[in-house]
Amino acid sequence: MLLRSLIAFLCLLFLSGCKSSVAAPGPELPFPDMREGDLAFRCGQGVFSRAVTSAQEDPLYSHVGVLVRDGEVWKVVHAVPAEPDFPGDFDRVKAEPVSSFFAPGRAFRGCLAHTGLSDSLQVSALRASALRFAADSVRFDNDYSLADSSSLYCTELVWRLYRRAGIDLSEGRRRRLDVFRIHADCLLPEHLYTYSANQVYFQY
Repeated sequence: MLLRSLIAFLCLLFLSGCKSSVAAPGPELPFPDMREGDLAFRCGQGVFSRAVTSAQEDPLYSHVGVLVRDGEVWKVVHAVPAEPDFPGDFDRVKAEPVSSFFAPGRAFRGCLAHTGLSDSLQVSALRASALRFAADSVRFDNDYSLADSSSLYCTELVWRLYRRAGIDLSEGRRRRLDVFRIHADCLLPEHLYTYSANQVYFQY
């Protein structure tokens, strides 16, 4: 029971994203190759992130968002905890430049992946929905529940955006978490990373 609780706790931290304290230049991003709807994955090098990644057979990321264009700026829309933009800010969905999403203090490892989404109407609808979630500052879902969309955690946000286009990025994958106040079948970033149509075109 103790081992199960520890694993569930690590998974919870894994869902929340992880940070790195290493100061280093950010990655050189492949702007010409980017497409709206691409998945942006990242992970830091905190102790909990290391514990989770070392327990996985495949490359593992702790956080995910979706790439969109906001005017002339490429941004990642993502639901993220513990990254306030100003005093009194709360955990919420936000849209920030892709370079900020992959900033060294936030990302030790990252990648971008095409999902195969190409229909212009679906792409336009995804962009509009993603930016609306960010503009509305939808709260981060600390219960990690898929029961409703009034609050969202990172993988849930991306999954819901694609579900509106009729695509299930998780292909039914879930993991049960039973720890503290959380008792739910949750989506982890690896469940979206292993989507069968993904094509990773940038990785560091």
